[in-house]
Amino acid sequence: MTAGDVYRALWRHKVFIAVLTAAFVGATWYVTKRQTQEYEASALVRVQERGRKAGDAASALQASQTLAQVYAKIIDSGALAGQTKKLVAGKVRNLSEAKVSATPVQDLDLLTITARSTNARRATVVASATPIALRAFIRDSGSQSEHVVTVDTTPSSAVSKHLALNVALALMLGLIFNGALALVLELVRDRLPEPDELGRAVGHPVLATIPTLRLHGVPPAASDGRTSQAFDSLGNEGVSRTSGSRLGSEP
Repeated sequence: MTAGDVYRALWRHKVFIAVLTAAFVGATWYVTKRQTQEYEASALVRVQERGRKAGDAASALQASQTLAQVYAKIIDSGALAGQTKKLVAGKVRNLSEAKVSATPVQDLDLLTITARSTNARRATVVASATPIALRAFIRDSGSQSEHVVTVDTTPSSAVSKHLALNVALALMLGLIFNGALALVLELVRDRLPEPDELGRAVGHPVLATIPTLRLHGVPPAASDGRTSQAFDSLGNEGVSRTSGSRLGSEP
């Protein structure tokens, strides 16, 4: 199948592609609009291991990176939920609805703590309280060499509802998928070839084609009284002339 064949096949199924793509985009818009709006806040903390000599900067950085990975797993496991709940008591409700996660920054001794919730204030409060809960967890564990410092806190912002992005992706994917589906239908479809394809198949050029004809029955002509009278007068005149000629021929 050449590029021209692909173009003609897509053009023949343009309505099919357009309708299915519009349906796909409409479904994506509807589902996205019905999603519950969520908000996300984050806190950037630095993990330090104190008590090392100045010449051990490289090993200290590596140790801090390892601690950041360990703390990320601790936060993801929900081990700080008790301390966080005590810190935000009286400030927010339904703390269980806030989802807290942590991700270490690659090649740095930094840790990003993220809180997501359907309430903007709840997300911000939980993201700010989690580093404090982490410091309390380290203190309760008896470690004296580990230190966590909050570098920055990002207020909550709306996430999860990217309507324009979702619609654009749905349009692009819909065109690709429906175009491929149209090509598959074209391959399995039993149809007469195009004139140029037929010419290549039989080895002779196609000089002319018969277009599609839509034949309809011709309705009977409407007759009125005057037409009937005219036919009757012509008939009577013909009969009288015939009778006259016959009478004149008799001896």
